[in-house]
Amino acid sequence: MDKELSRTDHDRTRDAILAKLAELGSLTVAEDSLRFEGSAFILPEAMRGDVSSAIQYLQEWDKAQSARTTIRRTFRYRPYDGAAAFERAMRRLFGSAGVGASTKGMGGENPPELITIDVDLNRSGQVPWGAVEFSPLEATFYLDSTRHPEDGNVFYLAVEAPRRHKAHIEALFKLIEDELRRESIYRGKALTAASTPQFIDTTVVDRNRVVYSDDAMTQLDANLWSVIRHAEANKSVGLSPKRQVLLYGPYGTGKTSAGLITAQEALAHGWTYLQVRPGDDLNEALKTAALYAPCVVMFEDIDTIALRTGRDVSGILDALDGVTSKGIEILAIFTTNHVESLHKGLMRPGRLDAVIELAGLDAGATKRLVQATVPVHLLADGTNWDAVGKAFDGLLPAFATEAIGRALRYAIARSGGVPQVITDDDLIAAANGLRTQVRMMEDAPELSHNGSVDEAIAAILQGHVVNYDGDNLPIVRA
Repeated sequence: MDKELSRTDHDRTRDAILAKLAELGSLTVAEDSLRFEGSAFILPEAMRGDVSSAIQYLQEWDKAQSARTTIRRTFRYRPYDGAAAFERAMRRLFGSAGVGASTKGMGGENPPELITIDVDLNRSGQVPWGAVEFSPLEATFYLDSTRHPEDGNVFYLAVEAPRRHKAHIEALFKLIEDELRRESIYRGKALTAASTPQFIDTTVVDRNRVVYSDDAMTQLDANLWSVIRHAEANKSVGLSPKRQVLLYGPYGTGKTSAGLITAQEALAHGWTYLQVRPGDDLNEALKTAALYAPCVVMFEDIDTIALRTGRDVSGILDALDGVTSKGIEILAIFTTNHVESLHKGLMRPGRLDAVIELAGLDAGATKRLVQATVPVHLLADGTNWDAVGKAFDGLLPAFATEAIGRALRYAIARSGGVPQVITDDDLIAAANGLRTQVRMMEDAPELSHNGSVDEAIAAILQGHVVNYDGDNLPIVRA
């Protein structure tokens, strides 16, 4: 009796699941010319007087419905995004994502997979992968990735089940697609352009403590931040959402910080932010940007990217044009320390729409940086901002920040270890004390794009000796 009751409970659960799928998918569960409706048996007029043919048809139909078939669907989202959506949809509907199933491979049985993926910044989750059995649909799901000609690696789901569940499985596909549209783990987030995107912490930059000259701030706001913040208003007056902006200037001017502030704007307004660094696959990055648009794509050190990929900047812009010509909203940012190395033909609007120099601070930027950095109670009243601005004039933000820190140290040293109010003289002396270091940086030779101090230090720490060949490529010897 208990066994019979258990079977009945199982059947009721299965029926409820099928009914729920039918309801959510707006389904009338039907196959071919056979429909289930009302309470009477209705046969075609052509079968009048030939009930045996009707019986035979029903038997054949029932056999066909029991035959196992495979239904496949490709989702235009990255593989782990799809797996996370599958897991959420299954749990939301049924309370379970199914039971992992072993599969046979060349090496024998492959155990069920449950993989851990990043689903947000500093947050991970487990999702099924490979074969998953789901008894209410008498189905086995196969979660995998496939190569799409336009999109790159995307989520692929195949379902092996009796044909009678085809409509329910199609409804489930729709629910997974809806889950991806509404709750994608990647859309509207800040990501790296790696083959498996990683989340970026945009809060590492406090935009209130990042300053630029007045002119640079105006250009950044109009050509980057306003484009995201007022996207609909721009469209309403016929302005294209496609923008390609170059940020240039020497080391320490805040190009990376400008990118992260742009990322903050992107996330606040539902845009995706994608960071491309030397070594990333450019084609894959652009495909990811297109999948999760509207998107800001940040190409850091574009001259280095071009050198390592063998594609010049013009070629990268051509690839971007190919994406945006389809109406996909992409705002591209490029950074370089070597604007002189770029071809002058790139500087016209339509190739690079805006070229923004990030350089030394002016008087207004100096005042903003000091006020943002020094605690209010440690800043002297009546500070002579003209004199301080003159001392700081032209200092790169990294040097200016160091000068302010030195001024605070001067005051602490003067008081014997107690934080004190800093004076004009402290700020001016700190700025002047950095001028020699500034000249040394300006006179220092450039590091090769191929071999870097970072690589040399890493090799030394690992107990290796590093030399460089004629092309400045590192040669590591144990």
